[in-house]
Amino acid sequence: MNQKINHLVITNKIKIMKTFITILLAVLSLTAFSSKYEETMKTNITKMYQVSGSAELQLLANKFERIGNAEPDKWLPHYYAAYCFIRSTFFDEMNADAKHAQLDKAQELVDKLMKTNSNESEVHALQALLYQLRITDMSKGAKYSMKASEAINTAEKLNANNPRVYYLRGSNTFHTPSFFGGGAEKAKPDLEKAAKMFKNTQQNDGLMPSWGKVHNSQLLSQCNEIAN
Repeated sequence: MNQKINHLVITNKIKIMKTFITILLAVLSLTAFSSKYEETMKTNITKMYQVSGSAELQLLANKFERIGNAEPDKWLPHYYAAYCFIRSTFFDEMNADAKHAQLDKAQELVDKLMKTNSNESEVHALQALLYQLRITDMSKGAKYSMKASEAINTAEKLNANNPRVYYLRGSNTFHTPSFFGGGAEKAKPDLEKAAKMFKNTQQNDGLMPSWGKVHNSQLLSQCNEIAN
């Protein structure tokens, strides 16, 4: 009888140990997988801010898309893929048609993000930036400036502490003709607010967006020069 009891105790201990080992291996595997994801993302984000050619940025966009397809529960890979396509229009002196082609690729990704992460302030801020870059001639000014303004307002409602909200609003106002209520003087308060927020915001997560600070500083300098 005692032998049977001892056998059962030993058997149960073995089962418990096996279960514990299985759980431990699963946790370690998940941790390693998460660490690899973060490392890959950080490496590509760093490259994204360093490269200054549209072809390189398109390659990075493809890398981010592949990460996003492998990680459907994460929104940042597709966000950065879209931003790469947007950022690619800053270089190589693209003509209007080429810019809109890149922005079309970005818009497809932003549309996906809107379906899954419409409550994320950064997604609406990115949409606002995209709309602003659609203004490649005067005929598009009123339409896309209004769309950008709406996206900025939504981004602000979702997170009033997002510095890109005030940078984008200031940029929108700065490039709006004064007879339509824009201009440097009216843009300056938002740009100043953004500058303070960029300075004071601590980026605890290296994966979260951080763009806008440099251009905000440039616009603010132009406002000060105009004022003087």
